[in-house]
Parts: sequence; C-alpha cells; structure tokens
Amino acid sequence: MSLSVRKTGFEWQDFVNDLMHAVHPGEFIAVDPSGRGDKGCDGWVGGLMLACYGATTPNQRRVAQKVQSDFATALRYWGEHMERWAFVHNNANGLPEMAARAVMDLRRRHGDSVKIEVWPPQVLWNHCAFLPRESLATVIGSPPSDHPAGMTYVARCVESLARTRLPPDTGPVWEVAFGKIEHNGFGTEVTDLIKRFQAHTGHVRYYFTFASPGEQAQVKENLLGRFAGHRAALESSDAVFHALCDDLVDEAFGTTGGSSTTGCSNSPGAHLPDKAQQRSAALMVVTHFFESCEIFESPQEERRAASF
Repeated sequence: MSLSVRKTGFEWQDFVNDLMHAVHPGEFIAVDPSGRGDKGCDGWVGGLMLACYGATTPNQRRVAQKVQSDFATALRYWGEHMERWAFVHNNANGLPEMAARAVMDLRRRHGDSVKIEVWPPQVLWNHCAFLPRESLATVIGSPPSDHPAGMTYVARCVESLARTRLPPDTGPVWEVAFGKIEHNGFGTEVTDLIKRFQAHTGHVRYYFTFASPGEQAQVKENLLGRFAGHRAALESSDAVFHALCDDLVDEAFGTTGGSSTTGCSNSPGAHLPDKAQQRSAALMVVTHFFESCEIFESPQEERRAASF
C-alpha cells in the first residue's frame, strides 16, 4: 500500500498500466496522452475503462471534479466501448467526502448503462495478486530474500551512499530512543520488516569495522538528507521507509526492480543480479541506521523540544 502513495501523477498511471499489462497481456490498451490527449481513457480492456488519479495530498474539490470530468469525457468519446468505468486512485484510506458523493451521483444518473467502480490500492492489488511472483516483481519490485543479503550486496549499498557528497552544516546524529517504532506509527508490514531485519543489522556493523575512516558518518548524513526529502513529500512513515529502500536499491544496483529498463551489462548492479538480495541489503542498511541514527522521529526528540 505504501508504494501507491509514492506514485503520483503520470507515475501512478504508468504503474497501473504496467500492472494491467501484466494481468491482461496483449489485451489491455494504454492510450498515449500526448498529441490529441487520451479523451478520458487511461486504459481499456474488455469493456472496462480506467481513469487514474494519483496525488500525495488530494484536494476534496479537485478530486470530485476529476471524477466528474473524467467520466463525462470518457462517456462522450468512448461510450460505445464502455461497459464499466473505474476510478483508480492511490489513497488506501478512501476518497474524500466530495469525491465519494460525486461517485454516488454518477451511479444514480448512469448506473443503468455503465457500472461505475472505485479502485483504491486494495482493489487494484486484488486484481493482480494472482500473478506469479516473477511477474509482480517486474512491476512492484522484488520482496526481500528469506535470508540476510550477502556481504557484497550490503557493501554495494553502503558504498553508493558513501560516494555522495555530504551536505554542509549538518548537526550531530542522536541515538535512537526506545519505542521509536510505535512513536512513528508504522503499519504492521513495516513494523514486521524492521523487527525482522533488526536481527541482521550486525552484518552492516561488521562491514563498518573494516570500512575507511569517516565512511559511516558520511553514509549517515547522506541517509539523513534523503530522509528529510521524503518526509517533506510523503505523509506516511511506511511510505518514507520504503522510499529510502527504493532509493538505495536504485542507486546501488541501478534499478528498483520495477518496470524500468534493467539488466544492462554496465549498470551498477550487473554483477549482483539477485533482486531479493538487493532488497534485503537495502532493508538491512536502512534498518541499521534506523536503530543507530535519527532517521524518523524519536520520543526523546519531542521531549527535548518541549523542554525549551
């Protein structure tokens, strides 16, 4: 679910299209919006017309207008091919009140001729969950391996962070307080991932015992910079955690395991092709610094601020 929040605008539409292509190979039609536009069709298969909307912080009025205008445009230009119309959005918590009313109004006025559906991320997932693991991994990325990633994968992640220049005027890094997982409101999935990979962070600490002087400090500061950027753009702690892991996989190995071009012989991860180990290595590194430095807020941080 957190992946859906990180996909907005055309990225969300491309993500939905990639999943639909995987579910309906050779049948799903994606319409290129360039030129004369898509005329309200973000994708079509077997009488089902898709309207995709992805936003980080959806505005009530804007979403309601989007529902109404997308349906009206699709009905005008594609009505004879449209048996079902689905508004595919990226908010797992549901639609804003005004948008929900807009959907109900459309169903009241057009329900006899077109079945009007709402697809939050949960419904989209149900539509494609039966796909083989390999097919899903090409779109949403690979899950982590069942065992700790090899040291070469961990080293690749750390080295990719260490290569980045340190931002100026960075302050000290504080130790993580007890109860930090609960304080940040992580969902069950990310909580389980953090607790699972806490058992493997010793591999990262072992790497740093042989690293060059200052490498760990540089890696910490660069991860803090990435965290600040994602925290400003994303509301969910789960989304921020996964975004940090995505960044690390992409930078260290040349791909997040998604639908972008991969496998190039000169890509950073060409000699480390195991996508499950790539993901595990990123999770081990991010979890290590979750434990040992201040990415994500800690209860102590709020107490310190309140004391001033």
